[in-house]
Amino acid sequence: MSDLQIPPTNDVSALKKIEKKIVKEGKSEDSTVSHVLKDLAKLEKASDKATKNVDKSEHALEKSHRHEHKATKDLNKATHKHDLAIAAIANAENDLEARRVEAERLQAEVAKRKQEVNGVLEDQRVHNSVRETKLAEIHHARAGTTSSTGSTNASVIAPTNAAGNNVVASPVSATAEEKMPKKSEDAGIAGVGAGSPPAVNV
Repeated sequence: MSDLQIPPTNDVSALKKIEKKIVKEGKSEDSTVSHVLKDLAKLEKASDKATKNVDKSEHALEKSHRHEHKATKDLNKATHKHDLAIAAIANAENDLEARRVEAERLQAEVAKRKQEVNGVLEDQRVHNSVRETKLAEIHHARAGTTSSTGSTNASVIAPTNAAGNNVVASPVSATAEEKMPKKSEDAGIAGVGAGSPPAVNV
């Protein structure tokens, strides 16, 4: 995320440009997160399918063993059938092992990808918070610029006490915009993502 700084200026045009850049950055990150989540969904689907294939292979192996036992009892009458069952067992074991390895690989990949996705989601939450803060600063700056239109540019001299020390003026009371209750963070700021997606459970 770019480290945008809000300049201490009353230039409405400059503030609008920074605001647009922040909103555009938020939309771009939303798109990236969407693609990452879609990729994760595809990977989880492939992992689920691989797990089901392991079950099928286990059933196939059990079935081949049953055939082998039956062929052994009738070996004198079905030697050829017994050989075929032995070959089927070897094939089923190879297939089971291959699918088990693939299932374990995909499960590990899913766990790793979930951690990456959670990192991306956490980054988005942080970035959204930063963007919301900067947009609020821009809105306040713009509101201050509007309210100061028509006022003179005369310099203000800080008051002093009897000892000649500067007296710090009391902070200006909150503007109407600052007094307004903030919307829920889940609603998000327009153009900066409608809230953040939930974290993915690993």
